[in-house]
Amino acid sequence: METIKPQENQNIFDLSLQEYGSIEKVFDILEDNDKFDLTEDLSVYKELKTGRDAFKKDIVEYYNSRNLKPATDLTDEEQFLMDNFSGIDYMIIEDDFIIY
Repeated sequence: METIKPQENQNIFDLSLQEYGSIEKVFDILEDNDKFDLTEDLSVYKELKTGRDAFKKDIVEYYNSRNLKPATDLTDEEQFLMDNFSGIDYMIIEDDFIIY
């Protein structure tokens, strides 16, 4: 089995997509690492076991050839902005408030 370290703002679904080409393999990652929580934050300091065959090899090759590491988790700053500065008070007409 191989090991990888998660990157900043990566979650378990991002790693599944990066390593196996599909989020359908997320449960294999959890099983290989004796984890049972999908919502647990990943540490950039802790290695995770991987190494099963890729589910969709073309997607894995795409990420590897372009050195892409998906990271869809919100940063602390983004979470703060979402919690405190959202809603109709902060929308801009024709930008994020579309009138038809």
